[in-house]
Amino acid sequence: MPKVYHLLTREHVASIRDVQKNPSKMLRGITRVMRGSKTIGFYFSNEELDDLLEDLEAASSRSLRARVKKARQGLKKGDTVAMNDLAREYGL
Repeated sequence: MPKVYHLLTREHVASIRDVQKNPSKMLRGITRVMRGSKTIGFYFSNEELDDLLEDLEAASSRSLRARVKKARQGLKKGDTVAMNDLAREYGL
């Protein structure tokens, strides 16, 4: 599952009134705070924020992007085997 979709499956939605009534119950993980049908903000737990920052730092790394590009080229040529293919082959 692509990371974007995985992120959306973990998102909780809460109205601003529910957050005001009981923030400790409503604010968990990643929470979209809504007023009516409008998003007014997002809440990220410390763990989720750390994961997001780590992903952003990795995405800004030129050396990592170069390694990913090289690995994708290897997949196209058949020089490299995808982890999903290995997992399927070994029944994981």
